[in-house]
Amino acid sequence: MTDLQTLTRKILHDVQSGNAFDPYAEDPPRSLTQAYAIQDALAASLAKPEARGPVAGWKIAANSQQLMTRFKLSEPATGRIFASQRIDGDASLKVADYTEFAFEPEIAAVMKTTLNPQNAPFTRAQVIAAIDRFVPGIELLDMRHTDMPNTHIPDAIAQNISNVGAVVGGPGVRPEDLNADDLQTTVRIDGEVVHDVTGAAPQNPLDAVIWLAGHLASRGLPLEAGQVVFCGTHSPIWYHKGAGRIEVVMSHIGTAALTLG
Repeated sequence: MTDLQTLTRKILHDVQSGNAFDPYAEDPPRSLTQAYAIQDALAASLAKPEARGPVAGWKIAANSQQLMTRFKLSEPATGRIFASQRIDGDASLKVADYTEFAFEPEIAAVMKTTLNPQNAPFTRAQVIAAIDRFVPGIELLDMRHTDMPNTHIPDAIAQNISNVGAVVGGPGVRPEDLNADDLQTTVRIDGEVVHDVTGAAPQNPLDAVIWLAGHLASRGLPLEAGQVVFCGTHSPIWYHKGAGRIEVVMSHIGTAALTLG
């Protein structure tokens, strides 16, 4: 068994058991290339039917200039969203399924057609034509007690950047009708407004999808029809303990909601 296989088995056990985040750090620190190789190997196990099922989307992380600077990145980071953890519509979740539940409100793109790597680089027009709509979404995270501000970001990428699913809301708008600059994002927990901000997208959502399609193509991966792309959070990571009702309302594009019980 290779070192990659051994490490992947350890991370898979941690992720599936909800164990506290162990970076399995290397000296010298692992590179982004090494991180994505580990993530790819981890995803091959998680995508099995008895685990989380096939890849149903992608998350983009650290795509504001501030976060890229903090994490010493020249481009954003990405991880996978798996089919059994993607909920289209109102979600009902169990608190007991998470070690340290958190979420992020985001704009998500729902893909209409596949962007294949052999057709890269993609033009703006090609990507617009490939998107069915932009919708509000809630990325689901299990932080597993990760000290994210002090984490070497490739170590987090290797472990799929804490993603444990996504809630895909609606109804959404066509890509050409989205104006993220004046879009208001309101987060309510049990009916109380806890976050209200306008123009908070860390990156133009269309630019985020263009970046992701090109990034995946460089790894020989398609951005597939039906998949969702979560385009970056509109708030800091939002930790939540216990039961509750979480609603994300985005002006012009709709609502995403979940109930924790």
